[in-house]
Amino acid sequence: MTKPYYEIKKTITNEYYFNLKTSEGEIILYGEVFKSLEECKQQIIFIKQYAYDYDYYHSKLTKDNKHYFYLYLNEDTLLGKSNTYNTEEAKELGIASVMLYATVATIKNFSEEEE
Repeated sequence: MTKPYYEIKKTITNEYYFNLKTSEGEIILYGEVFKSLEECKQQIIFIKQYAYDYDYYHSKLTKDNKHYFYLYLNEDTLLGKSNTYNTEEAKELGIASVMLYATVATIKNFSEEEE
């Protein structure tokens, strides 16, 4: 069984993004797009440092009452966003998964080249 991991990829415009995946390959947190690989990796470091703390999670509702959350470092720094969930309970399980996996996940760089 593989460990949870951050999957780093490169866009067609030569920017970088990551997804946090479970050991089964399910995406549980989406990252933003960054101009450099170093910025992308720094964001992952922040997530590893702060994901365990529930106070950094902000719950939201879509117009059609689906639940989702953001993980924020502060008001200006978004660390990641979730999928949408049908129930609040499922969203809370999503947060618990990120809290559990984010700190132990390895980093796999699938971009074509290192900077």
